[in-house]
Amino acid sequence: MLLVSVGMVFSYVTRVRPPGLIKVLVAIGAIASLTWFFHQVASRPPSDITAVEDPLTVLFMSILAVHSFHVPARRDLMFSIGASAGLMAVGAAQAIDLGFGPYALAWVAFGLWALLELWSSASGGGRVSVAGLSASLGGVTCMAAAVFLVLPAPSVGIRINFLSRQGSGGSVSVPGALAGDAGKPAELSRSGTSSGPTRVGGYLGFANSLDTALRGSLSHQVVMWVRAQRPSYWVGETFDSWDGVNWSSTKNTSHPIGDGAPFILPIPEATSTTDQADLQTFFVNTAVADLVFHAESAYELWFPSSTVYYSDDGTIVSPIGVGKGAIYTVDSDVSAPTPNQLREFSGGTGLTPEMQQVYTQLPDPYPQVQALAQSITAGDTNNYDRVESLISWMGAHTHYSTDIPPLPPGADTVDEFLFGNRVGFCEQISTSLAVMLRTLGIPVRETVGYVPGPYNPLTDLYEVQADDAHAWVQVWFPGYGWQSFDPTAAVPLANPSPGATALSDIGKALGRVPVVPVSSVLFGAVSVAVLVRWRRRRPATWAERVARDVERAGHRAGRPRRPSETFAEYAGALDSISGGGDAWARIASYVEASAYGGREPPPETQRQLLSATRRTRLVRIREPVG
Repeated sequence: MLLVSVGMVFSYVTRVRPPGLIKVLVAIGAIASLTWFFHQVASRPPSDITAVEDPLTVLFMSILAVHSFHVPARRDLMFSIGASAGLMAVGAAQAIDLGFGPYALAWVAFGLWALLELWSSASGGGRVSVAGLSASLGGVTCMAAAVFLVLPAPSVGIRINFLSRQGSGGSVSVPGALAGDAGKPAELSRSGTSSGPTRVGGYLGFANSLDTALRGSLSHQVVMWVRAQRPSYWVGETFDSWDGVNWSSTKNTSHPIGDGAPFILPIPEATSTTDQADLQTFFVNTAVADLVFHAESAYELWFPSSTVYYSDDGTIVSPIGVGKGAIYTVDSDVSAPTPNQLREFSGGTGLTPEMQQVYTQLPDPYPQVQALAQSITAGDTNNYDRVESLISWMGAHTHYSTDIPPLPPGADTVDEFLFGNRVGFCEQISTSLAVMLRTLGIPVRETVGYVPGPYNPLTDLYEVQADDAHAWVQVWFPGYGWQSFDPTAAVPLANPSPGATALSDIGKALGRVPVVPVSSVLFGAVSVAVLVRWRRRRPATWAERVARDVERAGHRAGRPRRPSETFAEYAGALDSISGGGDAWARIASYVEASAYGGREPPPETQRQLLSATRRTRLVRIREPVG
């Protein structure tokens, strides 16, 4: 920005007679920039598809800076404006929050100024009126808003967005262990305690166990932004062993996968013809657990390390702390069977006896829970309908709340929730659903991660907040693998359109505006504006008021005053069309004596003149018929 400004000043100062050497120097600078660019690209790994992005931006800026020292014509200025518009568009497309907005507004202001000056120069000193400029800006704004409102939901056209960046993490002391407690990305996670800062291990159970008796208070802070082909449950880790209060995992033994990005992950436990590709890019805003979040089932990963750790249940753990500024990209196959396809499953589980036992394990038989589950699903003939019946029952008979008393010592979370006050949060509700399903012999596991946060229509990103951390269940269906079911939240099936989201956000914002105070303020502002405009346009003297009344009377009669006509001449013309006499001429004499001679008539005469001009009516002149 500084070089372009200095170059433009130099070009302006030397515009009449540019130094002959400047063209040579500009050419040398352009060639040097191109040479640097090709060297940078050639020295980077060919597998890094995004390696060209930053060097290309620097090349573009270098050419602009060099070119600014030789701008002999208006077309060169237009080149600079057009090139800067391209860079701004690229910057806006890559922005992950609204912090880019002030830069865009500043560019629009200076770009508009430049265009106005170019037009003035090309037209020989012409100026655009404020009304014309306002109308043009209003028209362009309306057209842009109309285009924005009809834009379809964004989709990935070319799969080259394989971004990864380390960010402000650090080395984890035990490779493959869970880390990220207390906002420190490299600190090992630990089980939650009621006296701890979050009352949960790591981030809502992102540790080796999940204590369903504890719940931390979570804020609306954005922990990460996610760009995805479709919204999804973004999985962190899963648990299969339940002891009445805590979830743990018997399949959390991880093994390293090396050779750097892209990491090819093991094939999921089940594949389906209904799988849909989903490319997700995670932009971390604050320290999170060193879990690599992803949509089921991840099979390829671009991550800023040479190794990652993978568990049989699909959990991916980073060897480095995941702190602010970290970026990684995951490619997943998301199974999307229809309800009817899931209903077709009958008999058998598709799991080995050992795995069937793991995912239906219970610490005791839960006879009361089993009886309740059987009564709710008595009319169902398949597992899908059984799951939906239990979710419907829980929605009608339980309540979500984080403001609940601690679990009594020795109590079972599920018994206390289902046969106590039936008030709880996502961990207790999802755990109760999982236990009811297991009493029916249905394989289930507990899953923790994030659900999509608010969708920003300007950045095309989901803003995942701290309170979007969530727990839900995954049910096994042969041929389709683990399917997510959630009794406390719903994830949309597709990305929304930006226009519809923006209209919805605007409507919600307007709905929160208090009508009476705002209406009173607007009415007062409009009243003041009308009064000020009326006072400004009100004639300052009686002579001016009389003159305006005379002109108004003549205009109504079809004889407006001509620009070159004196007031006395105009009054004489009105006398001639009124059938003779000198009434209007005598009024004009008083007006001119006051305006040019400073001789004011008596107040009574002033009132009579005003009354005469407003009372007298001229016969309207009719145009002759040809």
